[in-house]
This record gives sequence, structure tokens and C-alpha cells, in this order.
Amino acid sequence: MQDGTLEYQRDQRIRAILEAIPDDMLLVDPEGNIREYKAGRSATHLPMDRFLGTTLGELFAPDVAQVLQRAACEVLAGEPAQVLEFSLESRDFEARIVPMEKELTLMLFRDVTLERQADRLKSEFIAAVSHELKTPLASILGFSELLLDDKYSPSELKGFLENIQHSSLRLKDMVNNLLDTSRLEAGRFSINRQPVDLRATLAQTARSFAGVAKLSQIQFILELERLPIIEADPERIGQVVGNLLSNAFKFCPRQGTVWLRARAHGGILIEVEDTGPGIPLEEQGQLFQRYSRTKSAIARGIVGTGLGLYISKAIVEAHQGRIWVDSQEGRGAKFSVWLPL
Repeated sequence: MQDGTLEYQRDQRIRAILEAIPDDMLLVDPEGNIREYKAGRSATHLPMDRFLGTTLGELFAPDVAQVLQRAACEVLAGEPAQVLEFSLESRDFEARIVPMEKELTLMLFRDVTLERQADRLKSEFIAAVSHELKTPLASILGFSELLLDDKYSPSELKGFLENIQHSSLRLKDMVNNLLDTSRLEAGRFSINRQPVDLRATLAQTARSFAGVAKLSQIQFILELERLPIIEADPERIGQVVGNLLSNAFKFCPRQGTVWLRARAHGGILIEVEDTGPGIPLEEQGQLFQRYSRTKSAIARGIVGTGLGLYISKAIVEAHQGRIWVDSQEGRGAKFSVWLPL
């Protein structure tokens, strides 16, 4: 009687442990028949209504079923527990297979789609940052070496310094974007509002791109009307406009045009427009997401970390403003920022 009580208590403990596990679970016999199942606690899981009474071969693709069945046989033969990955209905799953009593194997399934997407984004982000660092660093090192040579005229030396300055500003912007992303994720992002005439801020930001425009052979047109005084963080607004101008010059072809406009409009409306290739409508929805880069940018070999617009959106919304894009493929793009009085 005592042995029966102990066995019952052990079964109850095992069931409590299994119930606490958030994964989908299957009990499978050596022939691949699904004897029992339990849906996990995740919002996304295997289609559990199709399990009981079926086999692994009926539920999964032949290659996946074969791998799972082989792993089940191996653990029943004394091999260590196995971890496998596979895809089902456009989602990624991880399967853990362990032996159970009475010639049964326990298979635990977890949806790892989001984790795999995060891993891919992380890898792409690291590659993009590495590339972004290499280009300005190579420019700074190269032109610094030329400055040490006495062969060049004052006008040529001035050009070298302009290139070094541009590359240094590019590095500074990238470091600031990385720091701001960290602050946003940690909930420590803040702005310092003060009464300000943004016309001076915008003019100063535009001057920092004069060298870029000259080197890229792009016409840069500045149209700044008289603006009302508003409560804003001038450094942060300059950062937003700098991000927008940087993107505009990246995408604008040689002999193209970039505009920076600002006017009163129930507040202040700032526009950055270019004559670049434009942004396909289906890609516009992802522009302001973290680490997001459009397929067209990747296809054209245009580098970037995918953080500039994400941070710009956070800055504008911290001012209770709005940021949006108007673009048609092949007809340029216009980014607009509206800030309230």
C-alpha cells in the first residue's frame, strides 16, 4: 500500500512539473504514434488540435518526421537527450527529445521564430556597424597620411581636411545613435526643452552638409522661412534633421538635388526632400523600426545601421510631434517633421 502511495505521489510530481513547463509536449512511441500531448502556454505553438491519434509522419514534413523519429530511437537506446530545429508553417521551432518510461519519448517543442529573427537582425546590425566604421576610419587615416606629405597645395590640403571632418562627423553620429538606442531600450532617453528659434539650428546643421554636397556633386537647396519660437531641444532636433539629410545624400544620385525646408504651419514644419530613387510603398511601413533597412537600400549596397529613423521618431514624439514620409518609387522621397508650438 505504501509503495502504491509513493508511486502515486511520484506521478503527481511529474505531472505538476510537466504542467509547469511552458513548451508544447508530445509523448511518442517507437513507431512514431502520438500517444499524449499538452499545449504550451505560449501564444504561438504547434497546431495541437491535429496531434492525438496521428503519427509524426502525418503531422510533419517527411524529412522533419524522419529526423524526429531517428532522434527518438537514439535516446531510447541510451543516447543523450537531443535538441533539433525545424520549420513548420513559416515558423521556426526547437524540439528537445528525452526518454520516458515504457518505451516512450517526450518531445518538447518551443516556437523560436522571434529569437531567430533577433539573431539575424543582430548579425546584420553588427555587419552594418562594422562596415560603417571601416569607411570613415579609412578616410580619416588616408587623408591624415596625405596631410603629412608636403607635396600638396593649400587648396588640396583644405579638401583633405574637409574629408576628415566629414568622416569624423559620420563617426560621431553613429556613436550617438548607438548610445541613444541603448538609452531608449533602458528607458533613460530624455530631451532638454528650452525656448528656441530653430532657424539657427537648421542653418548650422545644413552648413555641416555643405562639404558632403560638394563632394557628392549634389545641389543642396536651403529654404528656411521665419519661424516662431517653440519649446524644444535644439540639439536633438538638429540630430533628427542631420539623420534625414544623411539619408537624403546617401540615396540621391550625382547631379541630383536635396532640399531642406522649414516654415510655420500651426507649429513648425520641417521637410527634407531628395530626387533619389524613392521608397516602394510596401517598405515604407518599416522605415522607423529599430535596425530596419529596406530591401532597396540593401540591393543598392547603401550602408547603414537602421537606427537613424528609429531614433528620430523617438525624438520627435518626445516633443509631441509627428514624423512621416511621402514617396513614390522612382520619384524621390520627402520626410516631414511637425513640431507643435
